[in-house]
Amino acid sequence: MGLEIRFLGPWDVMANGEPVKLAGLRRVGVLARLALSAGRVVTADRLLDDVWGHGTVRTAGKQLHIVVSKLRGLLQPYQDDEIIATVPGGYQLDLPRESIDAHLFTCMTRRARAARVKGEIATADELFRRALALWRGTALEGMPGAWAQAACAHLEEERLTALEDHIDLRLESGDHHAVVPVLTAHAEAYPLRERPRAQLMLAMYRASRPCEALEVYQETRRVMVGELGVEPGEVLQRIQQAVLRRDPALDLSSPAQRATLVRAAVPHELPADTRAFTARTAEIAWVRRALTSAVPGRPAVVAVHGAGGVGKSALAVHAAHGVADGFADGVLYLDLRAAGAGRTPLTPYEALSRLLRSLGVDGAAVPSSLEEAAARYRELTSTRNLLVVLDDALDAAQVRLLVPAGPKCAAVITSRQVMALSDDTNRLDLTRLADAEATGLLARIVDPARVAAEPVAAQRIVRLCNGLPLALRISAARLAGRPDRRLATLAAQLADDTRRLDVLEHADLSIRDNIAAGLHHLRAEPDAVHAFHLLGLMGTGTHTAAATSAVTGWPEPRAEAALDRLLNARLLERGGFRRYRMSELIRLYAREQAALHVPEPVRVTAQRTAPQAFHHHLVRAHDPFEHHRGPADRAADRAAARAVVRAAARQAAAFSCRRAVH
Repeated sequence: MGLEIRFLGPWDVMANGEPVKLAGLRRVGVLARLALSAGRVVTADRLLDDVWGHGTVRTAGKQLHIVVSKLRGLLQPYQDDEIIATVPGGYQLDLPRESIDAHLFTCMTRRARAARVKGEIATADELFRRALALWRGTALEGMPGAWAQAACAHLEEERLTALEDHIDLRLESGDHHAVVPVLTAHAEAYPLRERPRAQLMLAMYRASRPCEALEVYQETRRVMVGELGVEPGEVLQRIQQAVLRRDPALDLSSPAQRATLVRAAVPHELPADTRAFTARTAEIAWVRRALTSAVPGRPAVVAVHGAGGVGKSALAVHAAHGVADGFADGVLYLDLRAAGAGRTPLTPYEALSRLLRSLGVDGAAVPSSLEEAAARYRELTSTRNLLVVLDDALDAAQVRLLVPAGPKCAAVITSRQVMALSDDTNRLDLTRLADAEATGLLARIVDPARVAAEPVAAQRIVRLCNGLPLALRISAARLAGRPDRRLATLAAQLADDTRRLDVLEHADLSIRDNIAAGLHHLRAEPDAVHAFHLLGLMGTGTHTAAATSAVTGWPEPRAEAALDRLLNARLLERGGFRRYRMSELIRLYAREQAALHVPEPVRVTAQRTAPQAFHHHLVRAHDPFEHHRGPADRAADRAAARAVVRAAARQAAAFSCRRAVH
C-alpha cells in the first residue's frame, strides 16, 4: 500500500495500512501544506508565511530546515526515494497524487464525470461512491491558519458539487426514491444552496409526492427572502411551475431515459459529521460497543436521551459514522421531528413510509395501513445488515415499529424522553459538558489562540452557557463571525439576564426555540405549564414538591405530579432526593413566559409566597429526621439552602423596590 496521507477528515499518515506517528503542530503543518500541493514546488517563504504565520521570527528559516529534516527522517523508512525534495526556492513533496486522499478524490470525480458523459452509468456511479467515501469528516480538521481554512472551503465545495453531480446521475437512473432522504438531509444542512433544493423537488415529484415538492419550494423561498432578501433562482422557479402543471418533461417516461445501475444502491443517508464534535470519548466508545455487540438473535438498540441542546443528535451521527462500514446494507437516517420549534412530529405511518421508500419500495407500493407497512418493514429488514438512526423521537410509541427486525441490524434513537422499548435496550443519559470539554468546543470553533488569550472570559462564557453544547455553538458562531470581537465583550452580554436568550440566537440556532419545543408538547397539561411559569419567577434553581405547593397553592401530590411531568419533558433535572433543579437558561425562558402568560396578580402572589418555599428548603436542609438520605443528598440540601438564602434576599429586595415604586 505504501505511504498514504489523508486529510479529508482527521489528519493522519498511513504506511502499509498502519498509522505513522507524527508529533508537532509545525511538522504536521509543513507536511500538510506540501501534500496540498503534491508534485509542485512550495516556496520556503510560502511555507513560513502559512505555517509560522505573519510574525515569523528571524530563526524561522532555520526552524523550517530542521522540520523538513525531521520529516525526511520520519518518512524515509516507508519510501525508497527522498519524499521531500529540496528545489530552488523551496520544497516539493514527491508522492503520487493518488496516495493523498484529496487528490485521489479529485481524480476519481473527474473520471466519474467523464464516464457519465460517455454513457457508462454504472462506472460513473461506482466512481462517485468511492470518491465520496474518502471523506471522513471536515477537510484539514483542526489545522490552524488562513491557508488551511481556504483549502478546507475549496475542498468542501468540491465535495458538495460531487455529491450533487452523483445525485443528478441517480435521478437520471430512476433512483429518485432512494435519494429523497439523502437530499433532505443535504438541503437542511445547506439551506441557501439552491441546487440540492431543485434536485429534492424533482425527486419528490417523481416519487409521487408533488405536494411535498411544492412545500420544499415555499420553505426555500421563505429562507432566501428572510436571509438574503432575494427570490429563489430561475431553475427553482421553473421546477415549481412544472410541478404545478404536472409537466411531462419532469417524468422519466422513455426507456432510453432510464439507465439501470449494475447493483442496487446501498443507502448511506447519514448527515455530514459535525465539524466541531468535541470530547464525549467515553460515550462514543460505549455507543459503538453497544451497536456492535447485540444480544444473539436480536437487533442492537441504543437509546440516547437528554435535555434539549445537550448534543444527542451530534453524538448519534458521529458514532454512526464510526461504525457505518460494518453495515453492508447501508445506513438509514430519519428525523422524527419531535423537538423542532413549529414542527409536527412524524406519525409512525409517515415514518414507516419514508423508511420503506429508502429501502427501495416505490411510493405507490407502500401499504396503506400502519399494520401492513410495519409488516413490510419487518420483512425487508429481517435478513439485512442495516443501521437505522432515528433522530429526535417524541416517545416510545413513535419509534417502536421503526426498529429493524433483523438480528444483524442495529438502531440508534435520540430523544428527550427515556425510551422504554425492551429490556435489552442500551440507554445513555447524555449530560452537559464539563468545563474543560466545553472550553475545548469553544476553542475548536472560534480559534484556540483567541480562547487561550482570554481564559477568564472563556470560562465565564462556558459557565453562562451552562456547559450546553448548543449554547456554546451559538456563542462560538458569533465569535467566529467577528474575528475582531473580544471574548470579554460576549461574556458581558451573556451576563445580562435580560439579554442572554437574545444573545444565544444565531442564524437558525436558538436556545429560546429549543426550550420552547419541550414546553410545546406539554400544552395539553396546564398544571405542568403553570408550574413551569411560576418556577421561573423563583430566584433559585432548586425546587421540591412542598415548595412548589406553597407557590402554586396546590396540594403537594398535585404539585409533585406537575414537577414529574416537567422532569419527563427535560425542563427540570433531578437535583437529589425528591429535589428538582431548573437550569439557569430554562429559568430565564420560564420567567419570560410567566410575564407573557401569567396575570400580574398571580405573579405577585407567587413571589409573596416564595419565602414559604425558601423556608421549606432551610428546614429540610437541617432536619435531623431526614436520616434516610445519604451524605451527598444532605450536603446538596445545605448547598441549596445557602442558594435559597441568597435568592430570598434578592426576592425581598425586588419586592420592596416594587412596593416603593407603587
